[in-house]
Amino acid sequence: MKIAIISDVHENYHNLNLCIKDMKKETIEQILFLGDFINAGIARALATCGIPSFAIRGNNDGDLIAIYKQAIKKDSTLTFCPNTYSEFQCDGNRYFLTHYEDLVEIAVASGIFKGVFFGHTHQKSIKKNKDCFIVNPGEISAHKYGIPTYVIMDTEADTCTFRVLKEGITVRTESVVQLYSELGFDSHFGFNKN
Repeated sequence: MKIAIISDVHENYHNLNLCIKDMKKETIEQILFLGDFINAGIARALATCGIPSFAIRGNNDGDLIAIYKQAIKKDSTLTFCPNTYSEFQCDGNRYFLTHYEDLVEIAVASGIFKGVFFGHTHQKSIKKNKDCFIVNPGEISAHKYGIPTYVIMDTEADTCTFRVLKEGITVRTESVVQLYSELGFDSHFGFNKN
């Protein structure tokens, strides 16, 4: 089975549309979304894309009721879990999904998951601990690091690979970086406490 792991869309419809087209080209059979829709329109895009999607919420998901309503509409292919973590099972394997990285170590140490997937930091990474993949797919939004990415997990080949959306767009321009600096944020748009 080919599973797409995505995170942190942050309302970037352009990049999500590119991602969905790329997933269809890659014959993805399941999407796992690690949170930060921002709004219900992103949920609607996933609910109508034709690929089964399982999503958890992130820290930037405003109207959870509106997101949930998209998931329960007739013909929706989206399943929405209102928690920031959940378990997903397929092909006899268990996967742990979390928006935040604070549960990753515990989930990996449990030894019961084939994969532990997290978002929030926007920083892409793929590691393996014994038989367990530890994956942060990066960001669809491309607003922190400027490059929209996601991961394809092939359960048959036992691989995880990054996909870069080459025609993706970002709001991480020089003027935005300068403004954030002036406002007291660090280089990756987190608050600088100095």
